[in-house]
Amino acid sequence: MTKESGEAFCTNAEWVGRAHCGKCHIRKLMLFSELPVSAFDHLLQPIDHYLYPPGSVIYEANSHKKFIFSIRRGMVKLVHVAQDGDNRIVRLLGPGSAIGLELLDGAEGYHHTAIAVTQVDLCKIPVATTLQLTHEHPMLCAQVGQQLQDQLNLADQWIVALSTGSARQRVAQLVLILEKFFSDEEGAFMLLSREDMAAMTGIAVETVSRMIAEFKRQKILYRHRDNLYMCNVSALQQYTL
Repeated sequence: MTKESGEAFCTNAEWVGRAHCGKCHIRKLMLFSELPVSAFDHLLQPIDHYLYPPGSVIYEANSHKKFIFSIRRGMVKLVHVAQDGDNRIVRLLGPGSAIGLELLDGAEGYHHTAIAVTQVDLCKIPVATTLQLTHEHPMLCAQVGQQLQDQLNLADQWIVALSTGSARQRVAQLVLILEKFFSDEEGAFMLLSREDMAAMTGIAVETVSRMIAEFKRQKILYRHRDNLYMCNVSALQQYTL
């Protein structure tokens, strides 16, 4: 199902229903975490809950939509399409992060294309709703600004870490990022596709595959269950020095 009271972005997204912010299991991490539950009782427009399968385009760069999205579960990549046609992954985001925040800063369209890396569980929030809440609760402006700044700062750190050093150092850095920011309670995480890892590190897909195979042979990267992996953090850190 792809439509509720307006147009949907993704033809294979599943509408779960209206979001109940007060009952959200990660409410403390979400964009509106500082707001009282009563703040959601009289909103101009509803907040909808969607599931996007892996590979789904949540929105495209420069599209003129009026929604931001808050990630409840899963991983989203923000992609910049360069003039040479290459896709450059500029950011990875997980639970608690919001995407499309540039619309709150006056942008007419999204700066990047947002794509679900895993199955993504998110809330689709009308910009009008967010503006209403920021008007009624001024502290939300600071919260939105801080989250956007935190995202940019982290992206800058990742760019430096993943664009310098040998291929082995870059791939090790990326695996450490996945372990630190996208692992579950057991410390297990999903590897990106070899193509995505190459796009983030600026090295060939074949080289990424060779480095991952090497880490597996050395048993510093190993399968935990299904498609989830765990790693020896201290051993990988030695490769980044």
